Amino acid sequence: MTFIDSLPAPLTAPSRNFFAQWHAWRGDRLLPRRSAMDANGLGDLRGYCLLLDIRGRDSIPICFAGSMVADMLGTDLAGRNYLDLTEPENRSRRAALLFAEIAQPCAAVIYYWLQSDRGRTMPVELVSAPLCADDSDQPSLVLACATPLVAGKAGDVMDATSYAEGEGLRFIDIGAGIPPVGADLAMLGHSVQ
Repeated sequence: MTFIDSLPAPLTAPSRNFFAQWHAWRGDRLLPRRSAMDANGLGDLRGYCLLLDIRGRDSIPICFAGSMVADMLGTDLAGRNYLDLTEPENRSRRAALLFAEIAQPCAAVIYYWLQSDRGRTMPVELVSAPLCADDSDQPSLVLACATPLVAGKAGDVMDATSYAEGEGLRFIDIGAGIPPVGADLAMLGHSVQ
């Protein structure tokens, strides 16, 4: 069975295409290097992608945010700290999720129920997978792709509080297993630093 065949069944076609491209970048390695990432190869998905640089528990800058993400959220996220997109009480949980994803490299899927300023709901499937910087064999980057599950309405801007916390997190084995994570997203039995 190939990696693509092993993906969870409910994933959308755009998420499957994202993982197929990520898988092609890695070749025979567990993780692709950043230089192997061909953002143009993502085609239309590029507009829905975010590239996160995992620097520390309080610093996860967004290196790249696609134009469709900016349109959905009403702001360009590039250069902002990813942790600032959630409430202060959720920051450590959000950081733990990303540290778990790179500590025992795996991919992930999570769902957000975005609320527009006009009261409309837009469910979004967010998938992500780790990458290594060119000068390292340890993952420190996470590329994510947000797929709206329903079409948005022109002019809708999503309320920032609606993407503060997702639900339905599922880790996806990319060849290194699944992190032993408890309900609070703390690693069980070993450090995630």
